[in-house]
Amino acid sequence: MVTIAIANQKGGVGKTTLAFNLAQLISRKRQTRVLAVDNDPQGNLTGSFIADPDEIGGEILAAYEDKPLKPISISNNLCLLSADINLAPVAEREFSVIFKLKEALDNLQKKNGSEFGYIFIDCLPSFGHLHLAALNAADYVLVPVTPAPYALAGLNDLFKTIEKTRKYFNPNLKTLGIVINHVDGRNLVLQREMESALREAHGDLVFRAKIKKRIKLEESPVFHKSILQYDPKGPAAKDFKTLFNELIRRLNKNGKRKKHRQVQK
Repeated sequence: MVTIAIANQKGGVGKTTLAFNLAQLISRKRQTRVLAVDNDPQGNLTGSFIADPDEIGGEILAAYEDKPLKPISISNNLCLLSADINLAPVAEREFSVIFKLKEALDNLQKKNGSEFGYIFIDCLPSFGHLHLAALNAADYVLVPVTPAPYALAGLNDLFKTIEKTRKYFNPNLKTLGIVINHVDGRNLVLQREMESALREAHGDLVFRAKIKKRIKLEESPVFHKSILQYDPKGPAAKDFKTLFNELIRRLNKNGKRKKHRQVQK
């Protein structure tokens, strides 16, 4: 099992888009079972998967209330732990709440015999107990950023939080990489400068693959379809296949998923 938290305290950087599409890309290729975890009270990941999330409630809340997790089946190879606004008060609970998500996910795996090969956790855009709970439960952190000055400025704070989590709670936590998201196809000068500064500061930690702004990519969650379902031959689907292949190579380099096949372009 590989657990990846998709995190950045900045909003609007594409965390949910990455979680939604990467989870479905892996599951649709039938290489392993995948669990998508919505750990954000806004419930955007849940709304991307399900037409009427109000009918199913906030299943991830069970983790923080010491109840068994009951993932919702999305497809043969994909399940979801949903979230809604009822998750918000968890952030105000005592500090011990940060350990509950990991415990609940571990118990779920034991109960089902290591059923899930991948778990993607979509984090809320702020620091706090829910954010720390996701980092404590993860093996890796995937960090989406936009090539804009204010988006890049907050990375140091995020990396400090990751380092503190590694030091005090989760010594095995690693940063899988930084994904440049929402890239404007017009090749703007400021955007190029921001990308260059990001690569200079963080080197190989930055993925070579980038996700460009695409109308189809913005439309697809409205229809509860991944970009590979909604526009399988389009450029956005190609972007995600490229990102996925690089992600798998990085996991392989770290000793995870050695036998995982790459997605063919």
